[in-house]
Amino acid sequence: MTGEGALIGVWRGDARVDALDARDRGLAYGDGLFETLRAHAGTLPWWPRHRARLLAGAQRLGLPFPSDVLLDAALAEALAREPDGVVKLVLTRGSGARGYAPTPGAPSTLVVSVAGQGKARGADRSGSHRDEAANEAVNAVSTLRIDLLTTRLGVQPALAGMKHLNRLEQVLGAREASARGLDDGLMADAGGFVTCSTRANVVARIDGRWITPPVDRAGVAGIARGVLLEAWTPSNEVATTSVAGGVEVAPLPLDALPRLQALFLCNAVRGILVVGQLGARALDTRPPGLDAARAALAASHPAFHEP
Repeated sequence: MTGEGALIGVWRGDARVDALDARDRGLAYGDGLFETLRAHAGTLPWWPRHRARLLAGAQRLGLPFPSDVLLDAALAEALAREPDGVVKLVLTRGSGARGYAPTPGAPSTLVVSVAGQGKARGADRSGSHRDEAANEAVNAVSTLRIDLLTTRLGVQPALAGMKHLNRLEQVLGAREASARGLDDGLMADAGGFVTCSTRANVVARIDGRWITPPVDRAGVAGIARGVLLEAWTPSNEVATTSVAGGVEVAPLPLDALPRLQALFLCNAVRGILVVGQLGARALDTRPPGLDAARAALAASHPAFHEP
């Protein structure tokens, strides 16, 4: 299996069909949602979290939701094909007449595919089994080099938090990052607040505390971010009632970027990606609490265990 992936199947309502309808609203308008799940040894440890987010998004958009029988069968096919791969689910409003207004009662469309787990470019692969000198050598070449992008995110609370199919802002941001020779880039919203990178949530250490930006105006409520908010308690910090798991959900305005001490990105496929350089400035790649963050993810999903 290559990283290009393989189509598992397309379903319209409960019926399996041969191909996606050219009139599908997901194709025409981005009218739908998607989830990308990392498998491990033929299992999907975070499937309950992904399902909950997909269901919540479907309810917000008014999309018919597939039955658990259909979802379980489709996922089983994907895992049989690639037990340690990346499974992608796309749920759309289905086909309908021309125009933006949905056709009442139309069945939703589900598309399931799977790809092999490729090595992430720039991913931090340092592990606790290495000695200090080896860790420093690995960090020197495996952390990310990113910068603030000029591409901004629109502010739209009606869509914020969902993993919807409208990803043109991320496409433009990724093009900009690639053209500038960056591994990724920070994306701020139109109000001047950093929200995410082109492909992940952001966790920043600033003024001695860890924060992650809210996603109630823009951005995606990431699965890995959610795990960290629930389970990560940095070893040198004490959680309080106002700090979820030792990590505070707090705005990250652009004028605070010069005070950043450390930064990492996180998503459900690649886990934690440490940023070594933001623009021309080097960041701390071994800050207090980072090992605890990695351990929190590994405890929840064994694919992120570092020997």
